[in-house]
Amino acid sequence: MRAFERTQAIISFKTDGTILDANENFCKAVGYSRDEIIGKSHRMFVKPDDAQSAEYTAFWKRLGSGEFDRGQYKRIGKNGREIWLEASYNPVIRGGRVIKVVKIATDITDSKRESLESKGKLDALSRAQAVIEFTPDGKILTANKNFLDTLGYSLDEIVGKHHQIFCEADYLASKEYADFWPRLARGEFFNDEFKRLRKDGSSVYIQATYNPIMDDEGKVFKVVKFATDVSGRVTALQQIGAGLERLSDNNIRITIDEPFVDEFEHLRHDFNESLAKFQGTLEEVLSQTSMLTEKSGDMSSSASGIAHRSEQQAAALEETSAALEQITVTVRQSAERTAEAHRLVTEANTVAANSVQVVTATVDAIGRIESASKEITSIISVIDEIAFQTNLLALNAGVEAARAGEAGKGFAVVAQEVRELAQRSASAAKQISGLIANSSAEVKEGVRLVGETGQALKHIEEYVKSINANIESISVGAREQSTSLNEINAAVNSLDQMTQQNAGMVSSMGAIAESVSAAASELETLVKRFKLNRRKWIREPGSEASKLGPEARGYGKKTIYQNRASGVAPQIGGEKDHRSAA
Repeated sequence: MRAFERTQAIISFKTDGTILDANENFCKAVGYSRDEIIGKSHRMFVKPDDAQSAEYTAFWKRLGSGEFDRGQYKRIGKNGREIWLEASYNPVIRGGRVIKVVKIATDITDSKRESLESKGKLDALSRAQAVIEFTPDGKILTANKNFLDTLGYSLDEIVGKHHQIFCEADYLASKEYADFWPRLARGEFFNDEFKRLRKDGSSVYIQATYNPIMDDEGKVFKVVKFATDVSGRVTALQQIGAGLERLSDNNIRITIDEPFVDEFEHLRHDFNESLAKFQGTLEEVLSQTSMLTEKSGDMSSSASGIAHRSEQQAAALEETSAALEQITVTVRQSAERTAEAHRLVTEANTVAANSVQVVTATVDAIGRIESASKEITSIISVIDEIAFQTNLLALNAGVEAARAGEAGKGFAVVAQEVRELAQRSASAAKQISGLIANSSAEVKEGVRLVGETGQALKHIEEYVKSINANIESISVGAREQSTSLNEINAAVNSLDQMTQQNAGMVSSMGAIAESVSAAASELETLVKRFKLNRRKWIREPGSEASKLGPEARGYGKKTIYQNRASGVAPQIGGEKDHRSAA
């Protein structure tokens, strides 16, 4: 008994529930000390509402009458803490009367919470998913409402039946299905998307897990399947996949008219809207491509014209450059000649200045000659006077000699000689005087002419100075002109190079324009591969077009889902109809 008390929580009550005693294990389980509970009522371990219930009253009444009770009980420990006890209430009978009730318990709070949590999770899964249970060989044990609603059965219609009632004949005949249940029976877990059949024969797609449940010996005793109906998703993906497959074949004469489940309806709208925008973009690309082809041709023609004109301009610039080069050489030579002229004029100016000085000196010399001539004239006058006097004296001497007769004949001869000399001196003086007079006149004329020459030379000097200044300006201008022409020549050469480069670039631009035109034509050809939808709008559920029915809308009577199930290729949005229309 002591060993039993060491492992179990034990408490004893009176038949009215008053606590008589409790061991240490029980006190630990409820969190109270022994003194805190002795004499208190069992009610302290239950919720107030439960303590006031008829069931609680009947519970102690049965114990008081000697009935045994066993089970799992939720109790309230100290500070309101919930605990779970697996216990037995054992009435102790003496003399045919119950004298007390002994409760032997085990604290199962942790395991109970885990169990409740697991149950809660399972309940949540059962509310959210379709759940069905099978034997290890595939016979149906039970199923929840979600599963029954999804497949269209009642529970009585499937219990005891085999899983095969949900599968297609082709799948049942496959090796995959032949191995399916043996693998589950060996404990293998399956998680995949499965195609199954409803009661009415229609297909349903489910995302499911097959979970083998094992006993404590590791043997599978049942299989629990958790499933979610994903038919809406699969149908949506199939239709969008078929649409994308057609789109990959350059066919956009498609719209998805049948509504999807709410979860995926936005995909249908997005798909249709994307197609509409894509078609609009293609039409715009086609339009722009045609215009691009036309403009590329124009650009190519313009480039050819520009290239031709650039070549002409380059030739003209080359000629201009050559002419400028010649002009530059000419101007350079002119500048050199102007500099030489400037030098010569400077020398001429110097010579003119020197000539003026020489003329001035000449005038002075002639002046002195004139003065000398005047002095000579005076001297000649004296000589002439002397000759006259001498002639008179000779005449008188001759007269006297004649008077003297023979004695005076010699003197008369001398007198005659003197007279002749005097006459010759007078004649020579007269000639010299005439010559001097003529020379004086010539000297005066020479003085006048030399003076005029001096004035002319002064004017020439002034003109030479003016010419020198002008030639200096011309020389400076010629140098500046030469420099400017060199710069212009360099600029023209640069312009010629740029024109040649431009011509090359224009030629390249022409080639590019031709390439663009070819690319635009190719792009137009590529775009025209797309089969455009003649409808400029997208049908929505409830629209007038959708109310006309599938046949009027121009696509197959079967949905994609039905076509896939029957092995027929799906059709969307009336390709057949639109091909004939196209």
